[in-house]
Amino acid sequence: NEDVVLSSLTSSTTNEFFEVVIGGSIVIPAAYIFFGEATKEIAASGAFNIGFVILPQIFQKIPLSEIIGFLWFFLLFIAGITSSISILQPSISFLEDEFKYDKKKSVLITGVISFIFAQPPIFFLNKGGLDEMDFWGGTFFLVLFATFEVIIFAWIFGIDNAYKEMLRGADLHLPKFFKYIIKYVTPLFLLIILAYWLSTVGIKTILLKNCPPENLPYILGIRIALCIFFALIIEIY
Repeated sequence: NEDVVLSSLTSSTTNEFFEVVIGGSIVIPAAYIFFGEATKEIAASGAFNIGFVILPQIFQKIPLSEIIGFLWFFLLFIAGITSSISILQPSISFLEDEFKYDKKKSVLITGVISFIFAQPPIFFLNKGGLDEMDFWGGTFFLVLFATFEVIIFAWIFGIDNAYKEMLRGADLHLPKFFKYIIKYVTPLFLLIILAYWLSTVGIKTILLKNCPPENLPYILGIRIALCIFFALIIEIY
């Protein structure tokens, strides 16, 4: 009976407005002013290079650099903490619902697993560990699972059933034309993105075409660990 329409609309619009509109309007022009065309190469060289490499260099060239740098990384820290809570909460709820664990035990198990999988990006940062984890978790699987979810939601569960669920307990009612957007436009849009991305970048990345030979053992180790992790989840589920 939760108002999923209002809560999802609020969270998504607020996040995108600050992250994409305001953040992009500040960070990208500032980076281009200081680094010019090299900004594209720097951003392409790593998932977080704009935030952790380019901007600190920019801060050194402007007044009050220590204060502005502190505020920047403090806000990044807050964003990371709040995002982590929302990401981990479904896992905690899963352990509570399926295994009847109490909150403390569910949080402990989730925390231990998260701690273990946080180590490769830390210790193998210069070996491509962070980019590899971000590729699967923040790029490929993000779009892939979203595509599966919308197809299951709109086609298998049924768009009429889905629409009824969205209206139940909702103060904000979606117009009916959103049924067609969710059923046809969104899956098609996501499939086009996946197909284009796989044909241009994705297949090369998955097959490690551009992976430096010295990083290959670390990347393969991370992939094996992820496969084991997913196999355990499937087996438990």
